[in-house]
Amino acid sequence: MTWYIVVFVFITLLGAFTLSYQIYKLTELDASCRGLKHPKFWGVFALGGNNGSGGLLLYLLGRRKYPAQISETDALEMNSRKKKASVSLIFIAVGAVCLIVTVVFTM
Repeated sequence: MTWYIVVFVFITLLGAFTLSYQIYKLTELDASCRGLKHPKFWGVFALGGNNGSGGLLLYLLGRRKYPAQISETDALEMNSRKKKASVSLIFIAVGAVCLIVTVVFTM
């Protein structure tokens, strides 16, 4: 039964890592579309914070001063990344629920 736990932990971690990467790329793309300096820094900054989302919250508050000038290709890429982020959330949710059910039924 322990290999089930390992598989579900792997699925949950895979979803978490891909979600953080998608948030990084979405923030980087948004910062470059808004004309902010150092968009890669803003992508990394959005991932940081004490509780994991403090940097993203500060980025979202700070970007309001800059209007978005998104091209058609950037809009398509942003929509694609949003879909990938939702798939990552599904991986996290399914992995966590299956992990909890497996642990409860094995003990």
